[in-house]
Amino acid sequence: MGFFVGFVHRANRLEQSTIIREQTRALNWIASPVGAWDRRLAPRDQPPLDPEQSKPSQPALKDFLKHRWNKELETFARKAYEARWEDARDTAVAGWKAAIRLVKKE
Repeated sequence: MGFFVGFVHRANRLEQSTIIREQTRALNWIASPVGAWDRRLAPRDQPPLDPEQSKPSQPALKDFLKHRWNKELETFARKAYEARWEDARDTAVAGWKAAIRLVKKE
């Protein structure tokens, strides 16, 4: 695993763990007797769960920009890793030859 791919993999795992925690919290809220429809069976000493905590929070602008930066960096790293420098050289030579032909015609 490459250097940049390791960062991307870690970011993906952290995002997945956050989503799983939110889903677990929502399921626990639904399954708990305090979150049940029939509240007569709920224990008296248990504090009620807050349904607002189980709602998925919208990421902050900083997190959104960080995620976007990571995706862009992942794309650039993948392109650099998969690039064949011979192809880049051939493309540059072909462009140079085309420019020379264009200049000589004028």
